[in-house]
Amino acid sequence: MSELNPRQQGRRQRGRRGPRHPRGPRRRNNVVMVRVDEENLSRIDELMESGQFNSRSEATAFLIDEGIKSKQQMFDKMAEKISQIQGLRDELEAMIAEDAKRPETVDQSTDNAQ
Repeated sequence: MSELNPRQQGRRQRGRRGPRHPRGPRRRNNVVMVRVDEENLSRIDELMESGQFNSRSEATAFLIDEGIKSKQQMFDKMAEKISQIQGLRDELEAMIAEDAKRPETVDQSTDNAQ
């Protein structure tokens, strides 16, 4: 049997179906392409080698989920700020739409001076 390079080591156990991690299967229908450095790839492969995940995809989805959970307070604050920003954009849009409805008035004093 040939020696596996570090990238192939995490791919040894093919054929098992479903995630091995205790959280159970979750619908993951969205694809995100991401580039990672060698150190992070090594950590993802370690998760696979631990036997808890069937693929890099499962391991990476787990890490993303855990990262979002650990920063939930920040995401809550961001959602609040995004809502405020959207409210200001809506106000600005309404203001511009209202101004566009008004007939243009020409300043009579500048016309008379010429």
